[in-house]
Amino acid sequence: MRATLKTLVLLLLAGFVSGCASSRQSAAYAYAAPASGETASEPQRQRMLIWNAHLTIDVWNLSNSVAQAVSIAQQSGGYVEQRSGSGEDSASLKLRIPIDSFTNALSTFESLGTVQYRYVQSRDVTEEYIDVDARLKNLIVLRDRLRQLLDKATEVKDILAIETELNRIQGDIDSLEGRIKSLKGQVDLATIDLTLARKKILGPLGYLVKGVLWTVEKLFVIRD
Repeated sequence: MRATLKTLVLLLLAGFVSGCASSRQSAAYAYAAPASGETASEPQRQRMLIWNAHLTIDVWNLSNSVAQAVSIAQQSGGYVEQRSGSGEDSASLKLRIPIDSFTNALSTFESLGTVQYRYVQSRDVTEEYIDVDARLKNLIVLRDRLRQLLDKATEVKDILAIETELNRIQGDIDSLEGRIKSLKGQVDLATIDLTLARKKILGPLGYLVKGVLWTVEKLFVIRD
């Protein structure tokens, strides 16, 4: 029985390795199915993109602008994930916004004041998602087969060996399921790092110095 058990486990593991490759191919095919009007030689792959934006905006009234930003996020179907501030001078918000509302929300945030910095980027996680999903499906199959093998085991050593392998595989399954959930969450909800800073109001001397600096600059450079 001992030799048979080892052989069965090895066969299951070998089948798992080959199954990963085939599952990745079938998963990729699912993403690469041609859209309507396309030929098979011109596939349209549905990409999974994680969107992030960074905005720094000068505002007149900091507390009101923060309240407005929170309201915009909520009206867009999102929420405030993190919030911090520096007294009455600035506040930082990490906002999660549904991807369908991402572009409109950005434009609305920009209307709160004067945009000093804007950076928007995306990261393609399609291949990573396909790979993780394939590994997860194959591990689940392997786990189920080992459970069937456990039901047939009679010797204590065999039972302990299979249970040890099952615990290891279940840990891997839990980790991959967590990664799948994380990727879906980041794809479905874009992240906007919003910094709101109170506009500085110059006094008479401030405007005088600013005017002098502008005049000196124009003495050297009229136009770039």
